[in-house]
Amino acid sequence: MPKWILYTLLPLSFAGYILIGYFIERSNFLQLITVYSSLFLISYIIGKNHFRYNFNILLLSGLIFRFCLIFSIPVLSDDFYRFVWDGRVQQLGFNPFDYSPRQLLELNADPFLQQLFPYLNSPDYYSVYPQLCQTFFKLASLVGGLNLKLNLIVLKSMIFLAELGTVYLIHKLILLRKKSPSLTLIYLLNPLVIIELTGNIHFEAFMIFFFLLAAWLIQKKRSFSSAAALSLAIQAKLLPLMAIPLLIGELGFRKSAWYSIICLSMTALLSLGLLNTPERFLHFSESIRLYYGKFEFNGGLYLLLRSAGWWMLGYNPVAVLSKVMLLMALAGMIYIYFKKLNLLSGLFWILVIYLSFSAIVHPWYLTPLIAFSSFVRFRFVLAWSALIPLSYITYSSMPYRENYWVTEIEYLLVFGFLVWEFRTLYSGPQLKAKPSI
Repeated sequence: MPKWILYTLLPLSFAGYILIGYFIERSNFLQLITVYSSLFLISYIIGKNHFRYNFNILLLSGLIFRFCLIFSIPVLSDDFYRFVWDGRVQQLGFNPFDYSPRQLLELNADPFLQQLFPYLNSPDYYSVYPQLCQTFFKLASLVGGLNLKLNLIVLKSMIFLAELGTVYLIHKLILLRKKSPSLTLIYLLNPLVIIELTGNIHFEAFMIFFFLLAAWLIQKKRSFSSAAALSLAIQAKLLPLMAIPLLIGELGFRKSAWYSIICLSMTALLSLGLLNTPERFLHFSESIRLYYGKFEFNGGLYLLLRSAGWWMLGYNPVAVLSKVMLLMALAGMIYIYFKKLNLLSGLFWILVIYLSFSAIVHPWYLTPLIAFSSFVRFRFVLAWSALIPLSYITYSSMPYRENYWVTEIEYLLVFGFLVWEFRTLYSGPQLKAKPSI
C-alpha cells in the first residue's frame, strides 16, 4: 500500500475524532456508529500495513488524536459531572464520602453544586472513587474553580499525560520481551482507547499506567517501587487487587508475600486520607455494593441468565444473579491463578473472566484489556473493542432502553472470534508447541 494512502487516512481519522468529540451527540446513534466504525476500519488498515510506514509518524498521530479531544466536553458519558462535583465538595471542605449529593445540597447552597446537581447520574449514592481519583478531582477544582470546562481540561490533561506514560511503557515492555515495536500500535491507535479515556475522561488511564509501571519495575528488580506503583493503580481503580495472587508466579511465594504486604499497607495508608472513619468506609463500600447489585448494562452472559431468571421466577433476579455471577467469575480467576502466568498476561485473562461475568460492561471497561493485548497472542479483544460501541444504541431513545438483540449479537461475535482463535492457535501442527495464553 503506497504511503500517500496513509497521508490520506490519518487526516480522515483526525476529522473523525473531531466529529465525535465536538459535533456528534450520544443520542444520534447512526452518526456515532458510522464515524466510530470508520475510525476502526482506518486503524485496522494502518495496523495491517504498519511495516510500510514510519513508526514515528504513527506515534505522533496517536498522540495528536488524543490531544485534539482535550478541549471537548464529553458527550458519550456523564460521569465527569460527578468528578467535578467531588472536587468542588472537597474544595468546600467536605469529605465526598460523608454525604450523597442530595444530602449535601440540603446543607450547602453552593451555586456551582446546584448547577452540577441536575446532571448527576447517581445523586443518591455516595462517591465510589478511590483516593487517587479524588486527589485529581480536587486538583482540577483548585485550578478550574467555578468554570466547568476548565475543570474538564485539567482532568483531560492529566489523563493525556498518563496516556503518554502508558504508550512509553508498552513500548519498553515490548522491547524487553524482544517483540516487534509495532505491537505498541494495538493500544496507540485503538479508537475506543482514544475516545473513552482522553475524550470521555475515564480513570482507567491511570490504572493502566501505574499497573504497567509496576510490571516494568518488577522486571527491573525494584520490588518496593513496583509495590508502590501497584498501590497507586489500585487507588485509581480497585480492579488491580485481583492481580496480587499473580505475584506468586512472578516472584515466588516469599517475595510475593512481602510485596503484597507493602502494596496493601500503602493502599490502606493512602485510603486514610478520606476513608478515615468506619462510617466513611461503610458509605464507600455501600455504594460499590449497590453499583454491582442493582445496575446492569451490556452484560452478555448476565443477560442470558437474567432472561432465564425472568422465565423461571417471573421477575428480574439482578440482586441474586450478580452474586452468582461473582462466584462463577471467582472460580475462573482461581483457575488462572493456578496457571501461574506473568503479571500482564495473567491480569489480561482475569479481566476477561471478570467482564464476561459482569452485569455492567461499559465501553471504557475494555481499555485495560486493549493495553494488555500487546503481551498476549490473542486478538479477540480488538474485535470486542470494535463491537462494544454498538451498546451506545441504548441512548438513542428516551427513556434509555438497552437493545438486547444488539447486546447478544456483540457477544456472539466476540465469542465466535475467541473460539476461532483458540482453534487456530491450539490445533494442527501447532499442537507440538502449544502456545501459552
